[in-house]
Amino acid sequence: MTLVTPVGSTQARRAQRAPRRSLRLRRRLPGWLVLVAAAIPILIVILGFALPKLTGYSPTAFVARPLLAPSWAHPFGTDQFGRDIFVRCFVASHIDYLVAVVGVGVASIAGSIIGVAVASTRVRGVDWAVMRIVDAVIAFPFIVLALAFVVVFGQGASLLGLPQGMPALFAAFLLVGWAYYARLARSQAVSLRSRDFVTAAHLMGYSNTRISLRHVMPIVMATTMAYAVGDAILTVALTASLSFLGAGIGPPAPEWGQMMFDGRGLLQIAWWMTLFPALMLVTSGLCLAVIADHAIKRLEDRA
Repeated sequence: MTLVTPVGSTQARRAQRAPRRSLRLRRRLPGWLVLVAAAIPILIVILGFALPKLTGYSPTAFVARPLLAPSWAHPFGTDQFGRDIFVRCFVASHIDYLVAVVGVGVASIAGSIIGVAVASTRVRGVDWAVMRIVDAVIAFPFIVLALAFVVVFGQGASLLGLPQGMPALFAAFLLVGWAYYARLARSQAVSLRSRDFVTAAHLMGYSNTRISLRHVMPIVMATTMAYAVGDAILTVALTASLSFLGAGIGPPAPEWGQMMFDGRGLLQIAWWMTLFPALMLVTSGLCLAVIADHAIKRLEDRA
């Protein structure tokens, strides 16, 4: 008896093996990318602390003639006041990264707690009322809110030793950012209520608060934190762009957006004033994008 193997079955087996090989290839590549992407921002932050001591140049000190082209003494040149752009670019990472970490971190934690609490409450009308507030906050343009805070507090306002303009940015990011994470956390918590482990916890007599804090919250936080890394990219970019609207970090503190804003009128004679801060901003964004993509893929694989 001769068995005839259908052609379609062979093609089907090959089609099944091909995605597995490509999936393994995709998983290997992000591992190397994430390692490099995580190392670059850490190196930038470390150099931001080390360079002023190694070079002896303060980021706000006048160390040479204004508008010097890049050289061995000043790798990124000097700005219109004679400040070293190389040192200022790395020190500026402390401000931009701090805005991203605090603005996104606090907003994601607060939004996650609110979203899980709303999804777990049994009080009638609370879910509807909170979600309508979330919709209203999300609909309000962030740029307008940031400009309003600058007008109210003033760009020169400082708090707890923070650079001028940073308190207003923190307030704007926190008042708007929590709403996005509240909606994401609420939808995730609602989907988890039908899972077997939640049902088992209810059958064992656990309270609704305990289930939310010990079983639902860790899963929700893993999801929101993965998306928070991607949101940090937008935070850094918005912080830089607000300087062009007069609502960014106030001088003389080094900040990438403010440095590019200062060099906008000198592109023909001092292109380095805008190029190097822009490269630092783009590099940081690409690194955060790789990390965020890897984190989201890991969550999708677990799901």
